[in-house]
Amino acid sequence: MNIRLAAEGDAAMLMHLNRAFNEVDEVPEQTVMNQLSNGGEIVAVAQDEGQLIGFCCAQVHHSFCYAFPSAEITEMFVEQGARGKGVGRALLAFMTAHLKDAHGVQEIHLLTGCENEAAKALYAVMGFEEKSETYMRKKLERNT
Repeated sequence: MNIRLAAEGDAAMLMHLNRAFNEVDEVPEQTVMNQLSNGGEIVAVAQDEGQLIGFCCAQVHHSFCYAFPSAEITEMFVEQGARGKGVGRALLAFMTAHLKDAHGVQEIHLLTGCENEAAKALYAVMGFEEKSETYMRKKLERNT
């Protein structure tokens, strides 16, 4: 298994993994390629025998309110058949080191489902602490 930053050439396989993760099929491949090339989102991938088997996405946040940048793990997914083999742990370790070393991040945030016990256990083993905060969301209508 190899963990590395994603490249534009990974777009099609990332779309395949995202369909399994989010059941979303509406993101064009060119959009994925653009996201990977513009640096707005950092994507690490796990590759085994030429196939992507997982990904971890993060965004770095800068604010005048804090002396250092923080980051958010926005998505993380490992294919069903690759789970329990250390893929998630390797992706998180790689992403954590990359965010610290390349971006100066000193704190990482993430959200996961309240009942996703496997994910919560992985995050705890990797040093993440559960915090009591309220998550709120507002969906905006699309412009037509």
